[in-house]
Parts: sequence; C-alpha cells; structure tokens
Amino acid sequence: PVVFVPGLRGQADDFRRMIAALAPRRALALSLRGRGQSDTPDVGYTFAHHVSDVAAVIAQARLSRCCLVGHSVGVAYAIGCALERPEQVAGLVLAGYPAAYPRMTADWALRVLETHPGAMRTKALLGVQQESELVDLWPRLAELACPILVLRGGRGSSRLDAETAQRYTLHAPQAQVLVFEDAGHRLWNPNFERFIGAVRAFAERLDEPGG
Repeated sequence: PVVFVPGLRGQADDFRRMIAALAPRRALALSLRGRGQSDTPDVGYTFAHHVSDVAAVIAQARLSRCCLVGHSVGVAYAIGCALERPEQVAGLVLAGYPAAYPRMTADWALRVLETHPGAMRTKALLGVQQESELVDLWPRLAELACPILVLRGGRGSSRLDAETAQRYTLHAPQAQVLVFEDAGHRLWNPNFERFIGAVRAFAERLDEPGG
C-alpha cells in the first residue's frame, strides 16, 4: 500500500487523483490535525504530534508495511515515521523538501492567512506556528535501511535545490534522486503521469523479493 502524507496546508482530498491512478494497488492519504476532515485540538501541533498522526493512520488502516509518499513538509513527517516505525515502512518517496522540519514564524502564519485563506483552520495554523521547533533530520537518515526515492523539481518554485537533494545520497547511500526539470514545488504539474509513474514504479520495486 501507498500512503500519501501532505505538507502543512495539504489535506487528503488533494491526493484523490493519485489514489485513483494507483488502482488496483491500495492507496490512501491523510489529513493532519486541523486540516481537511480531521479534528482540531486546542494543543498538540509539534513535529512529534504530526508524526504520530501518520502512525495512527497506518495503524487504523491495519497496514503491516507500506510506502510513504511525503510532499513538502510531509517529507519530514514521513521520515519521522520511518525512523520511529522502520518495520512498517517499506520505502520512502520524498517529494520536494529537505530532511528537516522548520521553525514557523509569525510572518509565515500571516502569509498563509492572507494568501491561502481557509487552507488551515486558524486554531491549527496558530498551533503549528507556536509549537514548531527546528528538527534536523539529516544526521538520522543513516538510520534508515529502506529504499528512498527523492523527487526534485527544476523550476524556481522548487523547495529542494540540486545541492540539497544530493545531500540525501550522502546521508543515505540507498537514496536515488529523480529530477523533473519543468516542475516546481507541485511535482505532479505539468506532467501528472510522469509523477505518478515514478511513484508506481517505486512501489512495484518494493513488491519484488528483497525490494
């Protein structure tokens, strides 16, 4: 199975087309707390809380093993889950973000409110901003034994430049980097089939004995 992990403003509905495209392989996506149809608690918006959301979905779906596909800040959540539950994560697709969880500033929260109204509930937005702390995951990549596919866009809106993408191969020698030169942060644009084909091929590789 494939589990899609969205970034800060994403939700499960963003991945409906990708889930359909992977059929008949089982695939699902989650909405983190305060997004989509998930509950919005008063507190509990640290990096660890978000990683626990991913683990909870895996448990609720009764997945013994799965491939995690993290997009944007969802990359950090996917890595965090793989570090905590290596026996359940068969592979990682890390789409468009470094191996770190950022410290969110008040300016960031204001920009989201102004430019993406309704993308996150205000309580969740403020919770993420106030409870976030920088988490450097680069040194811990060496702990991962599972296959890793890093996807990077070549356009200006990409949040993973070429040098940073290569850091993945330094910290995790099993990581492979695939570049979509005409894509930006949303790696499925302008070529959806290329993106989903890369995810599909990676998942099929995991199906193979020893994959």
